[in-house]
Amino acid sequence: MEGKRQQPDQEYLELKKAYEKNRIMNGEDHPDTLASMECLAEYYDRIGDYDEAIDLEEELLSKRNALYGQNSEVSVDTYQRLASFYSHRRDYPMAVRLGRHALTQRIEQLGDSDPKTLKAAGRLANLYAAAGMTDDAISLGNAVLRKRQKHLGDTNHSTIVSRDNLGSYYADKGDYETAIRYGKEALRRFHEIQDTPEAILKCANRLAGYYSALKQYDDAIAVEREVLAQMRELQGETHPDTITVLNNLALYYGKAHDVNRAVMYGLEAYEKCRSYYGDEHVETWKVRRNLSQYYARAGKYGPAAKLDRRNLSFAAETFGELAAETIAAELDLAEDLSGSGDSKEAIEVCESAVNHLRESVGYTDPATLKAVAKLAGLCRDAMNLEEAISLNRYVYEKQCEAGKAEEKETLQAACDLIELYVREGSVEEALDLGNRILDPVRRTFGKVNPLTTNLVNNLKDALREYDRMEKEKETNG
Repeated sequence: MEGKRQQPDQEYLELKKAYEKNRIMNGEDHPDTLASMECLAEYYDRIGDYDEAIDLEEELLSKRNALYGQNSEVSVDTYQRLASFYSHRRDYPMAVRLGRHALTQRIEQLGDSDPKTLKAAGRLANLYAAAGMTDDAISLGNAVLRKRQKHLGDTNHSTIVSRDNLGSYYADKGDYETAIRYGKEALRRFHEIQDTPEAILKCANRLAGYYSALKQYDDAIAVEREVLAQMRELQGETHPDTITVLNNLALYYGKAHDVNRAVMYGLEAYEKCRSYYGDEHVETWKVRRNLSQYYARAGKYGPAAKLDRRNLSFAAETFGELAAETIAAELDLAEDLSGSGDSKEAIEVCESAVNHLRESVGYTDPATLKAVAKLAGLCRDAMNLEEAISLNRYVYEKQCEAGKAEEKETLQAACDLIELYVREGSVEEALDLGNRILDPVRRTFGKVNPLTTNLVNNLKDALREYDRMEKEKETNG
């Protein structure tokens, strides 16, 4: 069945009505009243209103503790749910603290191998992963997997979920080879027991991401295409999960340099996103931004710039002029305007981005200097060599002042500056700077790197021009 968008306001009214009805008819502390409060808290969590979700869940926890005791099964369940709400709000210390409490209570009530105890341990491992405590997540995840293998067997759903989760923890640590091994085994076993399509697709989608992280794009695409086919059948064409998979597939094709397919899937994701969420929604904005980048990689700068303008307008209204999202949209627009031949507006937009970065993060922040270097490139392409030299010199000097003289970005700026010096005829400046950076460039990039080769050629040109000028002086002198 095709997924349909639910109206949040209507759902809220129904849940609120159910809660009020139970409270009036049954009283504040009746199980049905508490259950309806729980549904309302979960609704708030689902729509991203985590403060409201937490307030309700804490009130619910207080009531259940008073009615049943804080060590009761229903109270421990509430602790676990509250921990997940805090995690969604990114208050990880509190989430982990609550998760640990819930696990401790489960162990005291049921022992360390009961399925409910292992479920609490698995949830805590997920909280560790969300909090960036990757080693703790892996350690606890391994313990849960071993106990489930021992007590439930390798083909039990919960055991397979543990294996799948463990793969994601290794991926968080950057060990994608191990993540793939766990992910492939989990997917094989999900298929073996004919588990729910939702479990299989979630596992497969993760596996595709691991392949992509290792730049094994053919494998990532093959897995994600199968996920897409099943997602269309299971959830429908316009379901958010289908849109996400379309977006992922476009991303993998883009990374594999198959820009035409990236545009094709990106455009489909965008149109479905507009249909489901509307034009002015953050999910539509994310997909639209990806699509603009695919267009740019395909050399279609006009359509890319058109989308960039909408992205910039949305970001400015939603996040503010100085937000990172807005400045990134400005830089995208500047680059695509330049690609379409509108160098004047490209420079104006890039200057705006530089000014916004200077105001938000400072003049010498790496992000600001990177934007200044981009502006220098736009000025060079517009044949404004004097301004391009001034900007590149600024970037180079600030990087050197920060003790980054031999970092790649600094050496790149220096090489660009030398090329500009040569084009402008400032050969002495080119030779002086070239003598300082030639050896560091060779060490950092290698002798046969295109950057090194281009630098050597520019220095040869500068030396020839310098010799010619010197001979001319002797002749005239």
